[in-house]
Amino acid sequence: MFEQGLIDECSGNLAIDGHVIRSCSNKNDLADPGYKVRELKASQVNVLIAYDTKNMSPVMYRTYRGSSVDKVSVKEFLESRTFKNIKFLVDRGFYSEELLELMSKDGNSYIIPLQMSNTHVKRIKKSLTYTSGEFVYKVNIKETARIIYYEEYIDDTTRITFFKDVDENNSKRKSYQQLLAFGENGYTKENYEKYCEWWGVYILQDTTGQTASSVYSDYKSRWSIETYNNYVKNDADFNDLKNQDYYCAHGFDFIMLVTGMIHSRLNEAVKQLNKSSISTIDILIKSGHMRMVLHDKIWKLHNTRTKDIEIFQKMGFTPEKEYVPK
Repeated sequence: MFEQGLIDECSGNLAIDGHVIRSCSNKNDLADPGYKVRELKASQVNVLIAYDTKNMSPVMYRTYRGSSVDKVSVKEFLESRTFKNIKFLVDRGFYSEELLELMSKDGNSYIIPLQMSNTHVKRIKKSLTYTSGEFVYKVNIKETARIIYYEEYIDDTTRITFFKDVDENNSKRKSYQQLLAFGENGYTKENYEKYCEWWGVYILQDTTGQTASSVYSDYKSRWSIETYNNYVKNDADFNDLKNQDYYCAHGFDFIMLVTGMIHSRLNEAVKQLNKSSISTIDILIKSGHMRMVLHDKIWKLHNTRTKDIEIFQKMGFTPEKEYVPK
């Protein structure tokens, strides 16, 4: 199947996340009042996405009832396809023993953030010192961050690591102290003392067997799915669905998947141009100006500019000048 092929050929790093789509249909079997009903003022459909964080492209989509819980839906999501030797990067909302076990079989592993209420986290916090080591994390081309950490195995394969971004911690301390000095509402010395040690701290549980720096880097790469979800919501505008047929609704999963793949490929092609003055929007506008016009049973390309064609060619795409239907 198409999705299974994408999974088999992916980089091995898959982020799984969910988001909500407003539904305007009264007869959609997937539409239910959900946890965002007050914000949406309508029923919703829940969507789960598997996203390749290295190739920056979706590999799987699935819609679920708006009243469904992610922990329940993601179990069916994972069982519906074959995953082998995959590293799952998931949010803390997916934490359950059943799901962690599911994400650990067939050579798979996972990285998941933990809540402060976790039993092991509360135990480790009591005597926490970052004595396991430190490394420098490359935030982007210009920025780096110094990370100190403490790691502890809770069984043969499962590790909990406390990472502290020293630079982020110092920056937030400075910002809070400035706002405290200005007398901003809600900023108190008591709260500063209570929370300052935990700014820039990330608590991750994993079964990857990798170095701490690799686990931290992979977890940070998970945030690319949040950027992608922002595209789906605000640019692709998959909102206010009026689907009424159950099977058509699931067919729409495929449309969203392919749309995301096209968006990913276009982004990558634009990056290869290495021109900060040209964005994906510019490319879409340039291509949107071109037209295929029918002349004597032959479709011919019109309304083009030489410099636009040259840009497309640098991206690996040369528009056909004419098309003869068979």
